[in-house]
Amino acid sequence: MAEPVIVDLLRHGEVAAEGWAFRGRTDIPLSEKGWQQMRAVGDILNDERLDQVGTSPMQRCRDFARELSAQQAFRLTVLDAMREMDFGEWENRGFKELEDQYGALLQRFWQSPVGICPPDGEPFDAFAERVIEGWKAWLDTASGERRLLVAHGGVIRVLLAYLLDMPMAALWRLHLPHAAWCRVSLLEGQQPRLLFLNREAEA
Repeated sequence: MAEPVIVDLLRHGEVAAEGWAFRGRTDIPLSEKGWQQMRAVGDILNDERLDQVGTSPMQRCRDFARELSAQQAFRLTVLDAMREMDFGEWENRGFKELEDQYGALLQRFWQSPVGICPPDGEPFDAFAERVIEGWKAWLDTASGERRLLVAHGGVIRVLLAYLLDMPMAALWRLHLPHAAWCRVSLLEGQQPRLLFLNREAEA
């Protein structure tokens, strides 16, 4: 009997920046607390067998993935397709500031990102397509493996919506705090299964 592919999806931890803002293409590192959050999950994963780790190229994901892969000596793949969405003129700007300048467009984005493109940014639909295609390519030859993907909130929401056949319009209903940890089971010929959502290790 074929064995399923088990994939853990791990959002990066807290970043070294103040306040809530759109930070997609901005390559910002983890904060000290962010490292604690990620290593708490890593301590658990070190007790489990992992065959491969994939990571976004952004340092808030990549640096932890490299540390974990060095501890376990498994294959690490940097996946450019798993970058966060590029928010264009919204990058590094607080939500209150954006509400004053882009109120109607921002409100539409929070209601549903489908069809929305931040000014000079990446269209959400193109972002979702590259994430899903990158996921398919990464798992193309996987069979009976345990994998980990270290990525971003937007990337993981898109993947969960895709795997669970949810409408992308419902994306923001998925609450994924920093270092949120999810696990999915994939078996050819069967529907994907969500084994747990939003698990947080004690940091």
